[in-house]
Amino acid sequence: MNFVPSFVAVSFAIAGLIAAAGPVIIHLLNRRRYRVVHWAAMDFLREALQRNRRILTLRDILLLLLRTVAVLLVGLALARPFFSSSDQAYDGSKPLHAVLVIDNSLSMGHESLEGTLLDQVKERARRFIDQLPADSRVTIIPLCGSRAGYSPDAATKESALQSLARIELVDRSASVLRAINEAQRACELGPALGRRIVIFSDQQRSNWRDLTRPDQFEGLPPIQVVDVSAVDTQNTWVSAFRVQDGVADVETPTTFLVEIRYDGTDPRRDVEVALRVDDQEVASKTVTLEPGQGAREVSFQHLFNAHQPEPGKSLSVPVKVSLTPDNLPADDERHLVVHVVAALPVVFVDQYGADEEDPVKNRLGETRLLRKLLAPLASRAESAQQLVRVRHVKLEQVTQELLEDTRLVVVAGVADPGDQTALLRDYVEQGGQLFLAAGGAFDPARNSGFDPVRWTESAWRDGAGILPAPLLPEPLGASPDDAGRELRPFFLSFESLQAHQYFQLADVDEQDLRDLYSEPFFFKAVRADVSDAVLDGLRQAERKRLEEEELFVAQAQSRRRQAVESGGEAAVDETTRRMLRDDEQREGLLRQSWLLWSHQLAADGEPSLPDDPRQQARRWDTMAERTLPRVLARFDDPAGTPFLLARRIERGEVLFAASGLLSNWNTLPTSNAVLIFDRTLRAMIQATLPPRNFGPSERIALPLPTGERDVVLYVRRPDSGEQAELLDTGFVGRDQLGFSIDQPLARGLYRVTALRTNGNGGNGAIGGGAARETAWELPLAVNGDADESELQPLSRDQFDARVGNAAVRWVGPNEEISLAGTQVSGQGSWWWLIATVLGLLLVELLLVGKSASKLASRPAGPLPTDRFQLTTDH
Repeated sequence: MNFVPSFVAVSFAIAGLIAAAGPVIIHLLNRRRYRVVHWAAMDFLREALQRNRRILTLRDILLLLLRTVAVLLVGLALARPFFSSSDQAYDGSKPLHAVLVIDNSLSMGHESLEGTLLDQVKERARRFIDQLPADSRVTIIPLCGSRAGYSPDAATKESALQSLARIELVDRSASVLRAINEAQRACELGPALGRRIVIFSDQQRSNWRDLTRPDQFEGLPPIQVVDVSAVDTQNTWVSAFRVQDGVADVETPTTFLVEIRYDGTDPRRDVEVALRVDDQEVASKTVTLEPGQGAREVSFQHLFNAHQPEPGKSLSVPVKVSLTPDNLPADDERHLVVHVVAALPVVFVDQYGADEEDPVKNRLGETRLLRKLLAPLASRAESAQQLVRVRHVKLEQVTQELLEDTRLVVVAGVADPGDQTALLRDYVEQGGQLFLAAGGAFDPARNSGFDPVRWTESAWRDGAGILPAPLLPEPLGASPDDAGRELRPFFLSFESLQAHQYFQLADVDEQDLRDLYSEPFFFKAVRADVSDAVLDGLRQAERKRLEEEELFVAQAQSRRRQAVESGGEAAVDETTRRMLRDDEQREGLLRQSWLLWSHQLAADGEPSLPDDPRQQARRWDTMAERTLPRVLARFDDPAGTPFLLARRIERGEVLFAASGLLSNWNTLPTSNAVLIFDRTLRAMIQATLPPRNFGPSERIALPLPTGERDVVLYVRRPDSGEQAELLDTGFVGRDQLGFSIDQPLARGLYRVTALRTNGNGGNGAIGGGAARETAWELPLAVNGDADESELQPLSRDQFDARVGNAAVRWVGPNEEISLAGTQVSGQGSWWWLIATVLGLLLVELLLVGKSASKLASRPAGPLPTDRFQLTTDH
């Protein structure tokens, strides 16, 4: 605790200190008032003088101390001191700069008889602002952002109250670390006044996740954290909502998975879970939630037969799940925009192709099983309404024209990709999805001269090919034809499957899943080399490639900018013109895209290259790390050989299955576990569809869904009712025309509407334009983090353990927010100082009175010999 006086208090304290020196000076002067003259006749008195001197010295020193301390304490009492953990002085007559950080996260919408937690925060903040001295400045910071934005600049008290009233709940999580950083920034930009930082929050434990050590508060101004946590923390919420298979079609029912969590002490009964499609309720279930149950999964099935997507395209359909509301209604629903598709082109490449495959002769291509999974009615006219349109070809029949509108390429059972590696790599880099599988003609025992070594040479290319990782020469196990009696099957490792949603099924418990994935026997598989040496080599190669590419783009842009500033290409010399033309040619190669649907993917959101070399290095390291292969599933052999291996290449992804799909390498085709490939391929197809589901962010940037540019765009937000907001169109990426929605912070459905000029009369759909009609509508869903719904506040003891001795004070619900700083105490200490002074004076009187009484009790007569001393003036 530090002594915190004002200027006037300091003045009184200094005056008291000077006055306290008075008794000391008088004592020293008295010691020099007389000069002792030694007289030999008085030597016989020396013994008596030495005996009394000790008593006299002790009394004088004691009186000196009492008088000095008394005078000093009088000065301190006049200073009216108090104690605080702040080093700032507080004078109630002088203005302050108050920085108020308001937690407006989703959990602050918890309701009670006093209103929401955010309402209670606003009321406490208003009272605090009203108590500020005149001419004070206030900065209001909505911790989780605001659609209207906010300024870190200080404002008057009246303006601050208006800003406080405009703060709304957003679907975001709060962070105390962010609150501190924002407050510190506001202090740096604010006026040179005494600063008071107050953070209003419901003190969720998750808010303190980033602050774990007291030293993280070093160098910060004193802070008060006001606790407004809910008394009743019981809550039910939708923690996840998704389509089990990623995409939906119009011929097979779509399974929706709803994950519900409950935190409370008593069971919550008769909770209705409702599913709505296009704002129409299509199904509902009633559940009972038990305490400590964890996540409860509820599944629905719905057939989108009322929707008719165009062949080869997707239709965006809004879906919503909701619960019976509780005290935090904002998290009792979750939204999803589902892609309903029909006849998306998928290319299947195997050893036979459509021309040579003959079921009668048992000439079945290795991809036949996957074709039947994704398109069971491929031979009938109704196949136009199925999920995919099958294109079954041999490897040499794959061309750029064939792949232009293809969403997924499946290559299985071929001996060697050969010269097609470059084309397939280009396809993946633009956003295409590629699935590779062994088996068939891949088998070196059946095709002399073709083996995994050749695959590695033609398809790995030191990471610049299409394989996620190089293949080792020796396979794992042997097929029944080669093994004979030495057949040693192996199985999938169930533990390796639990980490990915590909392998999770609705309404199937863990034991049933374990039984399901233990069905297939595996006899043979190729082995991918994912050793540390290979990963490190790939990491370094990718980092070098990314560094060279980004540096080239930055330098090319700089050269173009300099040419423009110099007067254009005509004003520069021939060498510069040649460099500019080379830049355009190389940039054209980097940007070339012949995939017809690639423009529908998310806008290129990579920020420009930073100037700081350290930030550049971190960026390249992060981007290189994303390109490393990931093991999604393993076999149960001692080495844990990868079964499914994935790798991201630019905008697309490659997935490699280490065993066959229809050959005698395993028994997958005869087991139900083969359904994992149906889910896997559906998820890969979903990755090629434009994004429609987002988290709350500063900005959503999307390309225009059609090639139409002469349109006017509006958006209706979930928190704005029917009020439409005009959107600007422009470039949202490199050569990518689109639109952006700023501050989509509220949970719910955002509807983007495009209007075009129709040349006729009539009223426009939006804005009252007489010559406009709706060109298209696009739904987008925004959902925040489910962790925000866990209403577990930090206890005071946990708070003290985190902040330690830092200048951070907890303000409880019934405690006042201090204007004087952080930890204020001892305001009445002046009274105790005065009482102490009176006590010291009383002791002094007793000592002096005792000495006087002794002197008065002595008989009259000549002075005793032990008191006699010859003195002379100095």
